[in-house]
Amino acid sequence: MSIIEKIVDGCKVRIDSREYGVLGKTMYVTEKCPDVPYAKILLENHYVLVISPSDEVAYFGKNEGRIVEFDGYQTDVSYNGVHYSQVAHDYQIVVSIVFGNPLNVEGEVEYWDYESEDRIISVAVTSREKKRADVVAKYIGLSDIEIL
Repeated sequence: MSIIEKIVDGCKVRIDSREYGVLGKTMYVTEKCPDVPYAKILLENHYVLVISPSDEVAYFGKNEGRIVEFDGYQTDVSYNGVHYSQVAHDYQIVVSIVFGNPLNVEGEVEYWDYESEDRIISVAVTSREKKRADVVAKYIGLSDIEIL
């Protein structure tokens, strides 16, 4: 059973010695890679866990709303003294809401991903509300995720 399958309604996850209640799990693809699904796990307190089984990689971070430094979607951005470079621009499309409130999942978004070493900032504009949902995150190994 994959780690994505082990994350079920009502469970908790432990990352960096902290526990987070799981509020929802949605499967997505992107417009550029429609055959490569990934999971976005909505956690308590605006945290999010994204798991890409094809890459065996995950990132964990917090939805910060709108980060003004990324307005304009330029190719290089400095944020909190760290230089980030744009590595992707695409559209996220919902394949299925596995569990959780459909109004709380991110849904379809246009996004721009920026990386700096082991960190990622995903700048997103939601299609339903036209709001920013920028996630500041770090890459983690699948072994760093404990299902409780």
